[in-house]
Amino acid sequence: MALLVIAIIWIAISAFLVLYLGHTPKGRAWAKLLWHHRKVRWALLAFAVFWASIVAAYALYPHDVAESGQDSRLVFRDYSRTMVTNLGSEKAIVIDSVCDLTSPTPELAYGLPALLKIYSEEVQRPTTPRLVRLDDTLWISFDGYKQFKNRGIRIVKKVQQRLGARYLVKIDSRGENHRLELVYKGAPWSTEQLCGLPVMEASIRENVDPALLMAVIRHTTNFKLESEGLSQVYTVASELAAALSQEKTVEDAVAQMYPRERGSLHEEWRNNPLKQSWIEEVLKDVPYYKANGLVRDSADSGSSVESVGQ
Repeated sequence: MALLVIAIIWIAISAFLVLYLGHTPKGRAWAKLLWHHRKVRWALLAFAVFWASIVAAYALYPHDVAESGQDSRLVFRDYSRTMVTNLGSEKAIVIDSVCDLTSPTPELAYGLPALLKIYSEEVQRPTTPRLVRLDDTLWISFDGYKQFKNRGIRIVKKVQQRLGARYLVKIDSRGENHRLELVYKGAPWSTEQLCGLPVMEASIRENVDPALLMAVIRHTTNFKLESEGLSQVYTVASELAAALSQEKTVEDAVAQMYPRERGSLHEEWRNNPLKQSWIEEVLKDVPYYKANGLVRDSADSGSSVESVGQ
């Protein structure tokens, strides 16, 4: 923005000088004399091209999107923070006073529901886990157990199996407090992978197939959520649920989600090669998403999406 202002100022000054010199005989004589010097001519041309390129680059660059759009990582950090806060409200965990939730790592926060389920499976009378840290490292403490070694080993083993090799898991026991430490060492998840848990949540809310919802979102938004954030996920889920309730077949319902002709009569898609191909591509992605973990599991809505990020 600063370069653009400077460029406009210099262009205005140059235009003023050209007009001023052009109106006087002496000015025209000086301009003609200078223009005949090759170095001066090239310098003036380079100067003009330089500032014109700045103006052109600013005009062509989608700065409005860049300035107003949210970083997709920030969108999912906010989602992670809300998810953890809700777990605290539901008494599934206690959020320690020292736990800073300013910048939770989504790849760690997303594993928390599966971790809690494994803990409840391995401990007969589990105490409420205490979340101590969640930034680039997750610390959760299981308190009130004098003996925890064998259970701790089983918990670490199951968490490692569930989350994969890119997670480092260990338990540090001190007295009756046993702190599980989780670190993610893999590459940051893509927006598509990070959409897994919100899509699962939206699918449960609207009672639709999460894999079908994910496929529709992929082909309608291409996972570009910066402008509207995750509200797009819930909007698409609501529209898909309405279409499924109104139409006789899944193909007819998916046809209603076609981005270029929303709300058109479903009979049209059978005679429209582009629309028919689009529907086929959406349905072709459904088995892929199911194979990667997007399946309904009423007992544990969070545990079924970890593989989406693998």
